[in-house]
Amino acid sequence: MQDPFAEPVDTRQAILGAAFRALCDHGYADLTISRIGEAFDKSPSLVYHHYDGKDELLVDLLGFLLDGFEASVGADEFDLSPRGRIDAYVSATLDPDSAADACTPDAEFIRAIVELRAQAASDEAYREHFDHSDRVFGAFLETAVREAAADVAGNDGRGEQTLRGPEDLDPVDPEEVAATLQTLATGGMLRWATTTDRAWVGPTRAGIDRYVDATLPRVAVDNSE
Repeated sequence: MQDPFAEPVDTRQAILGAAFRALCDHGYADLTISRIGEAFDKSPSLVYHHYDGKDELLVDLLGFLLDGFEASVGADEFDLSPRGRIDAYVSATLDPDSAADACTPDAEFIRAIVELRAQAASDEAYREHFDHSDRVFGAFLETAVREAAADVAGNDGRGEQTLRGPEDLDPVDPEEVAATLQTLATGGMLRWATTTDRAWVGPTRAGIDRYVDATLPRVAVDNSE
């Protein structure tokens, strides 16, 4: 993953950049304010001046990265089709080693995120962040699902979707599809970060692709706007 703090604009971003690099290098358990200070190109004492401890700093780091993602989504900076956005999300979370995009999370960052997410089990600040993060990525996926479904759906010319497949199949809510993909991806991140066996990645990805292919034509889409 390309360093999002390569050109910090202020002291806060410089500190967050040091925390980002130290977190990827050492992981959560071995991360200390001192090690963050070592990755900081100014006086390490500034880290202590701005933050009371590593958790306060890391929650701020997570918030900054999430804000950047939201800004990118809002500016429509993802040069991918709707289905491409779904596929990229799944690939980044199930198999970060396969990531080719400089902006895609890499293996070290995925491991760090899993470690930080584990802190949410007992730390309210982390829990609040991941609640918010899940809503942001859920909305991102739901939009991608709606748009991908619109790409594959038949249309009768009146703005009403024509479902493909057996007539007795009910329409599927795009929020349901997004929630399913997000939960599968979160589980994939945990499994990837906590095991060395990668034999499950291919079959899991194939299963998710099969699910998406079968479900998109059934997603309830309002094309009247």
